[in-house]
Amino acid sequence: MRLIQVALQRYILETEPELGPGQVVVIDNIGMAEELGGPNNQLNGRVVMSLVNLQEESTLKNASHYRLGNGRTIYQNPPVNLNLFILFCSLHNQYETALRLLTRVVEFFQSQQEISFTSTPGNGSISRNVRVIPDLYSLSFEQLNQLWGSLGGKQVPFVLYRARLVAVEAQKRQAESEVISGISINE
Repeated sequence: MRLIQVALQRYILETEPELGPGQVVVIDNIGMAEELGGPNNQLNGRVVMSLVNLQEESTLKNASHYRLGNGRTIYQNPPVNLNLFILFCSLHNQYETALRLLTRVVEFFQSQQEISFTSTPGNGSISRNVRVIPDLYSLSFEQLNQLWGSLGGKQVPFVLYRARLVAVEAQKRQAESEVISGISINE
């Protein structure tokens, strides 16, 4: 989510320079926002990203446990592919400004068909290859009511995106052996 936050922050500040150099996009629990329109609210004037659901992509669950690498067969558990449901809420005292910020969120994802990032920590134990494909996710009125009821707050301008195919994989090899290159039968 931090990857999306940084990229979205950069985009909004480029398109809305009058907002100033401050943090516009924050990762926070929208359900914890008190008095959404109140002047003492720290989230006022910001776009708040909240993770509202996490789902395994079951269609990609049957990947092979074996891979070939450097002439050897490597047994490794396949990655877990996740769908993240991220709620983007625009909080602002002026409703028109809140809608304009929400429009910037939609524009950002319309211009980004894929967001990807690779990081490898110094110890090499875990490598992360993150590839996010954002999809606008629409809810029915009943689902909207349930969502905001579970969040415990008043509905504010928002958009919900599903970030598809986020692969989580530890680079720990389970076992390794020589590749079988032929079979001979002795009679």
